[in-house]
Amino acid sequence: MKKLFGSLFGGSKKEPLTATIQPSGQTFQVPKNTTLLQTALNEGVNFPYHCTVGTCGNCRCKLVDGEVKAIMDFSYTLSEQEISEGYILACQSLLRSDVVVELEADANLPNHAMETFNGTIIDTHMHTHDIMEVTVELDRNISFTAGQFADIGLEGFERHRSYSFASAPVDGGQSTLCFHVRNVPGGDYTQWLFEKDRKGERFELHGPSGAFWLRTADTPILGVAGGSGMAPLKSILEDALAKNVNRPVTYLFGARAQRDLYCLDEMQALEKKWPNTFKFIPILSEEPEDSDWTGKRGLVTDFINDETTGFPVSQSHAYLCGPPGMIDATMVKLEEAHVDLDNIHYDKFLDSRQLDD
Repeated sequence: MKKLFGSLFGGSKKEPLTATIQPSGQTFQVPKNTTLLQTALNEGVNFPYHCTVGTCGNCRCKLVDGEVKAIMDFSYTLSEQEISEGYILACQSLLRSDVVVELEADANLPNHAMETFNGTIIDTHMHTHDIMEVTVELDRNISFTAGQFADIGLEGFERHRSYSFASAPVDGGQSTLCFHVRNVPGGDYTQWLFEKDRKGERFELHGPSGAFWLRTADTPILGVAGGSGMAPLKSILEDALAKNVNRPVTYLFGARAQRDLYCLDEMQALEKKWPNTFKFIPILSEEPEDSDWTGKRGLVTDFINDETTGFPVSQSHAYLCGPPGMIDATMVKLEEAHVDLDNIHYDKFLDSRQLDD
């Protein structure tokens, strides 16, 4: 029987311990005081990850057998239901015994080599008062899966920042990329980017990475995003359209006010071309009561119901992207609606202040 946490003095004393990754069957030894994630990456396992400090949830996996010790409490990132069903964070897991962990099995599982590229900013334009689209040119083609992200490194900045690809990938790879960047108060990268015209500036790009991508299924798609979380969902939906994916879609987009809405033309184009039903529903939480807005008001979580989506929420696959608070609140609503945890996929957008905590 699996145990998430061994007692302080419990667990096997055998060293080194062994990890088995399902469904691939890959097995490797994990040195003492080395995390499951770090060892898996060292062994060449295609293991999704991002922050490596237990905040993003990308390395979430299911503990099928064995015991682990959590360096940081999993409940900081994972919900109670995720923990109760055996999910752990590989980046925060030290082995207490031999373990078996399960990753997703899907024919479309991303398996792109992570590489380092040199890039140049070639264009920028404002989508809203605080979200900028940045177009860059790399020194060679990169291949990625819609929904993934890349790490950007600027000279003079100690830490890289992660940004999701904002358009669909091109077969064979591409050298021109677009990203959506939100101006985060106190953010060193965004302060640098927004303070003046940065066209011609050079940077390093590491990627692709991320566990946010469209799983193979015939079920309805429920998208929930806010702010620059538009980028990966836009990439996923545009790629799905190009691949003739025929599934009902309802996309709830949360914003404070009308000035925070963007990519409305792109969403309208998807709605017209989509082979099944496609509903893009913006929801405003702080729009003045006396404005001309006739759409929905409140929080996105207020509208996670069958009436709004047009299909049973419990039968959908949910894709969530945006700030941690929105993701966590949406997870609670989806769990209350009896959506299977295996069908909930999310990408928490963490700014530099959260990563540095």
